[in-house]
Amino acid sequence: MSIKSLLVHGLRGFASAQTLPLAVPNGERGSGLTVLVGPNSGGKSTVIEAFRALSSESPPSFTEGRRNLKAGHRIQVKAEHSTSQNLELSTVSVGGSETGFKPSPRPAWANNSIFVLPSRRYFAPYFGRSSSNRDGYITGYAGQSQRGSALNHFATRLFHVQEHARDAFDKVLAEVMEPVPVWSIEQSDSEQYYIKLEVGGSHHSSEGMGEGLVSLLFIVDALYDSKETDVVVIDEPELSLHPALQRKVAALIHKYAATRQIVVATHSPYFTDFQVLLNGGSLSRVSNGENGSVISTVSRQTIDRLSGLLRNINNPHVLGLNAREVFFLDDGIILTEGQDDVVLYHCVAKQVGVELSADFFGWGVGGAENMAVIANLLRDIGFKRVAGILDGDRADRLDDLRKEFADYVFEAIPAKDIRTKDAVKAAVSVEGLLDKKRVVRPEYAEGAKRVLESVAKATSRAVATAQEAPQEAAPNVAPIEPAPAQAAVERAAPVQGVVDGLGRPAQA
Repeated sequence: MSIKSLLVHGLRGFASAQTLPLAVPNGERGSGLTVLVGPNSGGKSTVIEAFRALSSESPPSFTEGRRNLKAGHRIQVKAEHSTSQNLELSTVSVGGSETGFKPSPRPAWANNSIFVLPSRRYFAPYFGRSSSNRDGYITGYAGQSQRGSALNHFATRLFHVQEHARDAFDKVLAEVMEPVPVWSIEQSDSEQYYIKLEVGGSHHSSEGMGEGLVSLLFIVDALYDSKETDVVVIDEPELSLHPALQRKVAALIHKYAATRQIVVATHSPYFTDFQVLLNGGSLSRVSNGENGSVISTVSRQTIDRLSGLLRNINNPHVLGLNAREVFFLDDGIILTEGQDDVVLYHCVAKQVGVELSADFFGWGVGGAENMAVIANLLRDIGFKRVAGILDGDRADRLDDLRKEFADYVFEAIPAKDIRTKDAVKAAVSVEGLLDKKRVVRPEYAEGAKRVLESVAKATSRAVATAQEAPQEAAPNVAPIEPAPAQAAVERAAPVQGVVDGLGRPAQA
């Protein structure tokens, strides 16, 4: 059972009804992940707010400032469910701030199944003693209406974790932080409670906890005891996190999204993974249109067309991290064939007296044949101002591109290529570690294993932790399982002969 889509109308910038399709988990990594991208003030946090409104046991009130004038000051938020037992929240018939659920009472699937984590994740450093399980926590926070309010109810979750689920919580926290911070709930002489954290042999209270660690506690709490029928919604999971931690948190989310629905709104390319889309995940861009916020979603047809680029190990950068930055750029994108073009067109423009203010897509689209694939992606997510530049020797593709993308501009330079190139001599064939089917050659297997075992040992976080610990108290740390890797395309590279059968460097 899952939510198929969310309709938002009349809430803040949503003057017209917009529908967000949600990914449905199928067991593949990240298959249940729905990613929201888009500019600031585009409407991403409003979508999160809509989920939060549905999670409330009682119909919330919406102040005049939160209702859209063009929508008649009326609110409609509707979740379409796979069971056909849909849930709708809308303004009551007489109008005003009050709303009601349809049907009432709510369907059974909606009871405490939507866990929403807003972007401003903080709580008072000193708090009273109270404990709540997941259902009680959702009931307690769902009624909060103001963005930016302190999530003081979170302290009840920490009490629950310490009393009932510390091992399960710390096990998930260890997937992004190793070693796991040593924390406990302590009481001050004034009888207020606080988080006591041990770091490097010293202690400090929750008042001195870094915002990144606080954010991680919230995220882990949202995931560790979730059920496969839950929907977990996280606004800006990357806040206050170092890029290395962003990657680990993204991997953790992808792991959980194999079996449950997760929605994230993000400004970080680390949370946009093309392989996740291929596995069944979804990506939508929320932006400002002529009539308010608009939701544009990458279609399954476009994702199918992208699959060939993901398998191209000769151009892994085409859909790499730089390419994923396009989801966070303003409208106005230039597509080129390759990385030479990205580097040199500014040089050309300067010499001929033209200013290029737009952003280039990544390091090029990986060849003229891919121009339509990337243009289709940008059209799906609502980009209006897009232009493509082909080399002169590929000008034969212009007519087809102009026909398929009438709203975009495509041109070809008057020369065959952007730079002059020397003739390339025929290369001597090389037998690599992998055969043409990417299978390790049997005669190299033992040597390759030795090399990689040595590398794995040298780079293991568990080994580094043991070495840093005092010798007399060195813990017996088992090697930790590495976080799921990024899509193979992002790290693949042509393989030369690395080692011979005995594990020695191959001779030139």
